[in-house]
Amino acid sequence: MSNKKKPKNHYEQEKVTRRKQRQIVVISTALVIILLVAIIGIVLKTQQSSQPNENQNNPSSQETPSINYKEQPIMGTANAPVKLVEFGDYRCPYCKEFDQRIVPKIKKDFIDNGKVSFTFINYTILGKGSQLAANAAEMIYHQYPDSFWNFHKALYAAQGDEKKEWVTKDLLTSIAKKTVPSLDEKNYKQTLDDLSYQNNVIQDYNLAKSMKVEVVPSLFIDGKLVNNPLDYDVVKEAINHSLKQGD
Repeated sequence: MSNKKKPKNHYEQEKVTRRKQRQIVVISTALVIILLVAIIGIVLKTQQSSQPNENQNNPSSQETPSINYKEQPIMGTANAPVKLVEFGDYRCPYCKEFDQRIVPKIKKDFIDNGKVSFTFINYTILGKGSQLAANAAEMIYHQYPDSFWNFHKALYAAQGDEKKEWVTKDLLTSIAKKTVPSLDEKNYKQTLDDLSYQNNVIQDYNLAKSMKVEVVPSLFIDGKLVNNPLDYDVVKEAINHSLKQGD
């Protein structure tokens, strides 16, 4: 009788093989699930970190950096409960429209009764003429503050074609002589020659950039950007909303 071991039954070998295959499938499936979970986690984390802030998506809720109102012209009562700030360019036709069509309504409904103050800040984005006009306006404001708004309005009224360089020293001098009773013409002309208030113009420009101002005119009401400043109904509603919040 032989001492050799008999080979395993064919069915037993198949059973062992199937068991190993199932183990491999289970382990592989588990590894795939773990990998998928890890990938999903990474994707979600990336999306959350790159998700824009809600205020960035909604321009009307953007808060302004601090504005030094003492360095800017103000129409109305300085301590009015609601503060309006316009960023504008004297060469911009839409800014002219805002000044001539919207501002008078704001003045009549809110500024004259002390509810709102209005501040104009230069945002010179339309070339050298814009900077020259802004320098002239800055000079008038700092040296003849009582005459600023008359000069401001007259400068918009004299606006020429946006495609042409209509801003000249002679024009600015003519406007100043008509709107500033005690104008020192020689000093004024020298200021224009030297661009003496260019630092102020640059500061206003940098302020506008820091507030992410993209177009002119841009209107802020208590630090919130108004989406359509040329629609008075929109402006009025935003002002009333701010007044109610302050009650």
